[in-house]
Amino acid sequence: MKQVVDRVMKAFAQKHKAMTPEQERKVRDEVSDFVAELLARRAAQLTRFSGVERQG
Repeated sequence: MKQVVDRVMKAFAQKHKAMTPEQERKVRDEVSDFVAELLARRAAQLTRFSGVERQG
């Protein structure tokens, strides 16, 4: 997950070069939360699908 957040932050920083350290921390926290939420959703999907395969 850290690699994903780092890649997003690098792309974001290229477009917003004048970010203060506080702004960068805030954006990094928001990106981290968003990526964690996406991963949790994906894990739930995979768990649900693996249960279907076992029953079938």
